[in-house]
Amino acid sequence: MSGRKDFLSQQAPENYVAGLGRGATGFTTRSDLGPAREGPSEDQIKEALAKRAAQLGAPTPSAYGAVEKKEEEDDDERFQDPENEVGLFATGAYDRDDDEADRIYQDIDDRMDRRRKARREAREKQEREDYEAKNPKIQQQFADLKRSLGSVTDEQWQSIPEVGDLTGKNRRAKQNLRQRFYAVPDSVIAGARNSTEFDTSVADGAQTNGSASDNVDGTMTNFADIGAARDKVLQVNLDKAAMGSADATSGSASTIDPKGYLTSLSKTELKPQDYDIGDIKRVESLLQSVIKTNSRHPPGYIALARLHELAGKPVKARDVMAQCCSLNPHSEDAWLENIRLNEGHNAKVIAAASVKENPQSTRLWTRATELETDSLSKKRVLRRALDLLPKSVVLWKQLVQLSQDEGEARLLLSKACSEIPASIELHLALARIVETVDEARKVLNTCRRANPKNAEVWIAASRLEEQVGSKNTVNIMKRAVQSLANENAMLKREEWIEQAEKCEEEGAILTGQNIIRETLSYGLDEDDDRKKLFMEDAQASISRGRYEIARAIYAYILRIWPTSKSAWEASANLEKVHGKKEDLWNVLEKAVEAVPQADDLWIQYANEKYQSGDVDGARI
Repeated sequence: MSGRKDFLSQQAPENYVAGLGRGATGFTTRSDLGPAREGPSEDQIKEALAKRAAQLGAPTPSAYGAVEKKEEEDDDERFQDPENEVGLFATGAYDRDDDEADRIYQDIDDRMDRRRKARREAREKQEREDYEAKNPKIQQQFADLKRSLGSVTDEQWQSIPEVGDLTGKNRRAKQNLRQRFYAVPDSVIAGARNSTEFDTSVADGAQTNGSASDNVDGTMTNFADIGAARDKVLQVNLDKAAMGSADATSGSASTIDPKGYLTSLSKTELKPQDYDIGDIKRVESLLQSVIKTNSRHPPGYIALARLHELAGKPVKARDVMAQCCSLNPHSEDAWLENIRLNEGHNAKVIAAASVKENPQSTRLWTRATELETDSLSKKRVLRRALDLLPKSVVLWKQLVQLSQDEGEARLLLSKACSEIPASIELHLALARIVETVDEARKVLNTCRRANPKNAEVWIAASRLEEQVGSKNTVNIMKRAVQSLANENAMLKREEWIEQAEKCEEEGAILTGQNIIRETLSYGLDEDDDRKKLFMEDAQASISRGRYEIARAIYAYILRIWPTSKSAWEASANLEKVHGKKEDLWNVLEKAVEAVPQADDLWIQYANEKYQSGDVDGARI
């Protein structure tokens, strides 16, 4: 036998902890009254490892054989918030120069994105096509097989077996499931037995000289007569519905007015007796709690007043709103609701009290004006309101609308424009009713100087020149673009196209064409796909029914690319569909002169001449 002791009887090494290599530091059993004993400290583990390494002649490792890591500093830049700027610019203020710089950088980013848009879309399209070619869908893989199914005959289709398990065992089991047997009730058997019997007895109370259907108690029902009567009534109702009679039965299609049906539904209101009294009292208690909790809360009073009005208690509703107005004298909604609940003289008295408490409220002055019945009283109320609110555009417009004399309206608008020089609406109204063109130009120039960043004034000036037959509209739009660009108030291309289409809709075609001529290329670079973009704009205008603007866009395209065959064809197609024959001939004549090598244009030109009866012109 060896002199070596058994392993279990050997003495444990110093600071030995069972399971230390797999992360255990101790354990607790049911007999323990306290926590498990703690394992060795980090210093003790390091000392033990150093002692073990000295015995083996190896370098001293760290605890658990891991490399000691330095504590990371709390101010690591990787975990800092990029939005939390600290340091040099922490106390800097965000001023107008910063705003302008951000806007300039944003414009540059937008322009670069537009420049790369065409190439990016082409690249994405190519990548998508390559991906679909390399990874076809299942339906694409079987497309040739599906096409070959067109040659299958009817007999071949009929011979195709049904999908499923066709083994004999399962087929027999399914057939057995389909065959179901039910027990026949005894009543069926008894009825079949009695169907061939004859009854020779006479029932009690039956008439000796009558038939079996003429019972005295009336229990026998003749269903044939009932069906005939029902058919007769139905025939009468159908005849009335076909004649459009007013007394037709409800539910027939002819008794419903399709135009007034929804109107009648909207006017249908439940009467106070149609509501549940319990629901009304429950809601009333809730609203009472709301106004008691916060007496300065006008919406609560308004809801309670409308609840009383719904319940058929208008006097109580007026009392609630009177209390609300006394507690909240500066609430416009409370005064307006109180005025609505009252009528006649009482409403005027409440309106006078409301404008006394709120002299700067345009809504209350407008409501007070609506309560007056004659025009003179309305003007008096509005003039008094304008003494307190001379900058209110709404009040000035109402006063001008009440003026029946054009001279009086002109004076009122002149006064309004002097009080509110920034109001474009008032200046445009004044320019429309002045006596001479020079005065209208003067009014628009005054408005333009007061509003240098508004394009609507320039458009109105161009339309004025168009109305008087002046050729200065082109110069006006050129000046407009330059002025708005200097003021950094230039509209986007899409907004200018909308303004041009609006001008065409209102009859100012020349102004709309000048807008397109001066602004269509604004914001676009030379390397952008401008031609494609312009063609899309023209097609969009055609879809909206703005054919003059589409003609202006095509004219602009042909002025830049006079030899573009696609542009000439699109312009000719527009004239063919939405224009006159003379305009179509003019376009085609210019097209063959600009692009003489385009055979399609020559053929189309000759065909149009031939269809119009000009055979000689078609030959030439």
